[in-house]
Amino acid sequence: MQSASPQELPLLPILAETIRRSGVPGVRLSGERCRGIPFRDYMELCLYEPAFGYYSGGSVRIGREGDFYTSAYIGEAMGETLAHALARLAEERFGAATAVEVIDWGGGTGRLGRHMLDAWEAAEEAGQRFRLTVLERSPRHRERAAETLADAIRAGKARVRSAEALDPAWAERPVIVVANELLDAFPVRRVTWRDGRWREWGVAWDEAAGRPAPCLLESFDPGLAAELAEAGVRLLEGQTAEWCDGVAPWLAGLTRGLGAALLVLIDYGDETRELTAPHRMDGTLVCYRRHIAHGDPYAFPGEQDMTAHVNFSAVRQAAVRLGWEELWYGTQKRFLVEAGILQRLVAHDASDPFHPAVRRNRAIRQLLLSDGMSELFKVQIFAKRT
Repeated sequence: MQSASPQELPLLPILAETIRRSGVPGVRLSGERCRGIPFRDYMELCLYEPAFGYYSGGSVRIGREGDFYTSAYIGEAMGETLAHALARLAEERFGAATAVEVIDWGGGTGRLGRHMLDAWEAAEEAGQRFRLTVLERSPRHRERAAETLADAIRAGKARVRSAEALDPAWAERPVIVVANELLDAFPVRRVTWRDGRWREWGVAWDEAAGRPAPCLLESFDPGLAAELAEAGVRLLEGQTAEWCDGVAPWLAGLTRGLGAALLVLIDYGDETRELTAPHRMDGTLVCYRRHIAHGDPYAFPGEQDMTAHVNFSAVRQAAVRLGWEELWYGTQKRFLVEAGILQRLVAHDASDPFHPAVRRNRAIRQLLLSDGMSELFKVQIFAKRT
C-alpha cells in the first residue's frame, strides 16, 4: 500500500524523532543494523499521540464518516438486548431494587449508551435504577457522545467523562463496566519465534523512504518471555503473534477502584490456541482506513486504525488472578440469542426495504449471521469477588 509524504501526515516527524531518540539496537529485514522502538510504542503513538494520534485527533472515527463500524451502528437491537441482559445480571448479583452505575468504557460517540438508556427508559429504570457514564479517551468522540446523550445528561441520567481515572464513588456502589470493542484498541507487542528463540518486532525509521519500517529488536524482555510461557503461547519457526500487556494493568485498576462490580467484555478475538494456530503465521493485526481493511501498519500512521484480536485466554488468566470470577463466555451470537434478541423480531407485511420493521429485522439478522460479527465476536462476563 502506498504511504503518504511527511507533508500529508503530521505524525511522521514525531515518529522519526522518537525512533532516533529512543530507539534501541535492531536489524532491518534487509540485514542492515538500525535503531528501533517496540511495535507497541509505535502503535501507542499512532493511535493516541495527543495532537496527531488516530483517536486523539479532531475527527470522528466511527460510522459512515469514519473508518469502521461497531455493533451499535447496526440498529438499536444490540443496545436494547444488552440493556435487558444487564438488568437481569444486576438483579441476580445486586438485588432488584439496587441502583447501579453502568460504565460504557470506550463508549465512542455514545450510540450504544443511547440505545441502552432508551431500553431502560421504556422499562422506567433509567435514572431510577441505572445511571450511565460514558468513558471515552477521544476528545472528538466525547463531544459527539455529549450531543447524543444531551437530554439524558440534562436529566441526570447520564454523563460523559475522559477515561483517565475512576470515580472514587464507584468503590461504594454497584457498578457494571461494559467494554464494547475496547480491548482491541490496546497497543500490542508483536513477537516472533526465530532460530529457536523469541524475538520482538520493532519499528525503525527508513531515511530513504521517509517512513517507518519493520525491524527485529536485538534484545528480548525476560518478563515478556515469562508472560508468554505462563499463557502457553508457542509459535512455529517464523510465526508472529500479538501480545497485549496492557490488559492486566487495566484490570488491576478496576480491581483497586471498584467495589461490587460486573465486567462485560464484547470484542473480536479467541483463545490462545486459535490465535497461535499454524494458519495464523502473521498474527491478527489489521488496519482500517476509509472502511477498507489492509495489513500495512506503516502506511498511514495517525490516519488509520490499528487493531488486533483479543486473547480471551490471557484476559481470563489475568482477571482470575486479580480476584474476578468468570460467569459467562461464548460467541456474541449465543449471548444475544440467550438474551432474547429473537423476541425482538417484528411481524410485518411491509414490502418497503426501508420500513422501520424491515430495517429492524434486517439489523437483527445481520448481528446473528455467522459470516458477520456473531461468531468472530465473543462476550466474556466477570464478577468481582468481594
